[in-house]
Amino acid sequence: MKDCIHYGNCEICCCEKTPSLFDKLSKTEFEALHDQRKEVVFKPGEVIFKQGTALTHFACFKEGMAKVYHERPEGSNILINLVGSGKLCGSIGLYTDNVHHATVQALTDVKICLISAKNIEKLLTQNNDMAVDLITNKNESIIELTNKLANLTYKSMAGRVADVLLYLQKDIYKSDSFDLNLTRQDLADLAAMTKESFIRSLKEMKDSGIINVNRNQINIINLNALLLISEK
Repeated sequence: MKDCIHYGNCEICCCEKTPSLFDKLSKTEFEALHDQRKEVVFKPGEVIFKQGTALTHFACFKEGMAKVYHERPEGSNILINLVGSGKLCGSIGLYTDNVHHATVQALTDVKICLISAKNIEKLLTQNNDMAVDLITNKNESIIELTNKLANLTYKSMAGRVADVLLYLQKDIYKSDSFDLNLTRQDLADLAAMTKESFIRSLKEMKDSGIINVNRNQINIINLNALLLISEK
């Protein structure tokens, strides 16, 4: 196991991007946080956290991308969001029932640091700035989920597909052109649609010259038009 505190030239964490939650910790607090830390590698398709299991660790993403989704009893999934480098995942059940309320599954090769939830809880009682950051992060997530719920309830199918493309363009790939790590079913789950309906809307946007789709590559040609569709 690598020493996360002194890995390479980084004195904070072995992750390429340090989660903002850790920004105000002292070196001593980092050492306490990373006590018994474990670095784990996951292959595409492997489950990192399973919905309904005990919340014992947080996952600090060093490399790769994973999807976070809610499993419904009848077998369908609601894809909540995507996580990648620099993100901290696994805190939803903290201070409540200490259970994971969503499944986290690797989309690519993923490297994470597993950090003890007990160590994080202890630091939250000692470091007010870290506690405030956690509350802020959770409130931001709640706002995002509230907006997503409203959009899924009131927007047209085309508007929901546009929202998915804009989310990938702005928050995930940060580019107008990107190679997807997601299947068409994953994309449909993000929009809470059937795969067939999602593909149909995607084709209509392609035929209109708004986007170009070539297998798993998507290129947004007319961003303004896509923004207009997302408002419907």
